[in-house]
Amino acid sequence: MPNEVLIQQIESLRDRYARQQKNAAGLQTAFKSVIDGHNRAQKALTEYGDQNSGADVSDAQMIFANARLKETIVDPLTPALRREIKALTVLNHALKEAAGALRVEPIDVVRLDKAISALQTGTQSDIMALLPELNSELEVGQRALGDEFGAKLRDALAEQGIPIGGRAPKFQIGRFELDANFAKRFISLRYGLDLVIPRAPITVDAAIKAYQSAAKTVTERSQDGKVWMNQLYEAYLIVQRKRSADTARANLVDCYLELVLLRQGRAFIAEPSKRTFTDYSRAQFIHDFYEFTSRQRLAGTGGYVKAHVATKSQVESPTKSMWIVEGDTPFDGRYIADIEFVRD
Repeated sequence: MPNEVLIQQIESLRDRYARQQKNAAGLQTAFKSVIDGHNRAQKALTEYGDQNSGADVSDAQMIFANARLKETIVDPLTPALRREIKALTVLNHALKEAAGALRVEPIDVVRLDKAISALQTGTQSDIMALLPELNSELEVGQRALGDEFGAKLRDALAEQGIPIGGRAPKFQIGRFELDANFAKRFISLRYGLDLVIPRAPITVDAAIKAYQSAAKTVTERSQDGKVWMNQLYEAYLIVQRKRSADTARANLVDCYLELVLLRQGRAFIAEPSKRTFTDYSRAQFIHDFYEFTSRQRLAGTGGYVKAHVATKSQVESPTKSMWIVEGDTPFDGRYIADIEFVRD
């Protein structure tokens, strides 16, 4: 049932900030009225003085001119006043949306997420104090949707004989992780830690299609292991030469980049462009690396690959290491930083 206590707190804040917004708007209107009245009075004095020679209004004209209400009062205050009114408008709308999202069952997580995002831009202490509970309600709402979505997804995948693990918002389908964002209404899919499908609709059918597409792109490709091993060794040698290395090791990410170039066809060599480029994603490389160097343990021209686990600083940078999936789930693996070719 709706959290009536929280809704009442929101409505109380809405009343307070609505009054503040009304007062600020009233002051803005008053400023405009003062300036308009001031200008009309000056004009009227001038016209009166011109047409009534018997009356001396010069002192009054001087007082009005020296008042400089616009320059000394209105202009300095107006920019801050406009910013305050704009911020209060956003704040009051967000509070209204938050209360509306909490009143329906189940909670409207999309509406509530947008409201929280708007409220987080403010600095008011009473709003900041309310955010933890609003985020908690959002989490509860997403969990409820996640349980429902997860049950339907499990049933649909079970019909195809595909096991699924985890729970909302993150599910594991084999070596892939499916992340469901119910507030933003989309899913993403990763192979290990590397993004494969950045965005798809948050429906069961779309999730299954995304998984099937990712599997086809990453794990179900046809690849000649011997050819791949020789390409990796060539890339390894290029990295060694470019780095003038005094060690047998070469950075795995550098080897991947060189391997991408080695896989390009003649069209790209003749005319490098997006149109002629043959894609080879990190996820594809990570899959092939484990498949040929570890699971099949193939030897190329340079021998076998010896992998070196990344240090803490290397783990923190995707340009220095890669998460190599080595098991049946996305999280069963190691960060690898360097490789070298060895002979048994």
